[in-house]
Amino acid sequence: MSETISSPRLQQFQAEVDQLRVTGGRANPERVGQTIGGVAIVIGLALGIYAYFGLSHPTSNPLQQGDATVVGLLGVSFTVVGTGLFVVFSLTRYFRYWLVRLIYEQREQTDQLAQRG
Repeated sequence: MSETISSPRLQQFQAEVDQLRVTGGRANPERVGQTIGGVAIVIGLALGIYAYFGLSHPTSNPLQQGDATVVGLLGVSFTVVGTGLFVVFSLTRYFRYWLVRLIYEQREQTDQLAQRG
């Protein structure tokens, strides 16, 4: 991290974060959520391609076209839900770090105000 931290409280915060070295192990919900989201995106894209080829060939059977339409909509649903899961779980760790840093900065400002008064 090339950013310079000026206050002792922020230096303490950075030192504590560096000491954590938490990998998450098997109970890492962010990694699991990202994986599930990625798999759902791939499945959705595969279903969409399958549905496209099912609808692109002319057929006189309307049931076959209806089945391909349902598969296509299912593929779109998988892709949308998978994208949502992937984005949410990707940003979770960043937002957690941002929130903890914000709390430390607010405590530092509170300490500075208490010292002045």
